[in-house]
Amino acid sequence: MADSSAGRPPSRVPLTPVGTWTARVRRPGGDSVGSFRFTAWGHALLTVGGVGAGRWSSLGPGGFLFRITEPVLDADGRCAGWVDIEQHARQHGGFFTSRGTSRVYDADGRLTRAVPVAVEAARVED
Repeated sequence: MADSSAGRPPSRVPLTPVGTWTARVRRPGGDSVGSFRFTAWGHALLTVGGVGAGRWSSLGPGGFLFRITEPVLDADGRCAGWVDIEQHARQHGGFFTSRGTSRVYDADGRLTRAVPVAVEAARVED
């Protein structure tokens, strides 16, 4: 039986963020580990290092933007505010780097601080 892949170029890592990524998240207060999931339908999920949901969109070849809202809960599980995460990313195969600002709001919607954040991530699953 003939090899059906003959004559085709080798498969490539897709140049979209769709998949699961592990990340190092860098903030002025220190680094942490995170995990992101981006879907083909434009959803963006934070699943490790916090929990949140939002959207991603393409900025052209190799570029994308993602915004995620992460709730902040007090010791009793009540909403004490939220973090609005916005990152502009550049993807290079199975890796991406991004920079942006995380804005922290209290439960009444008042901005309490804005923090510069950088992310370095590697794809772990398509």
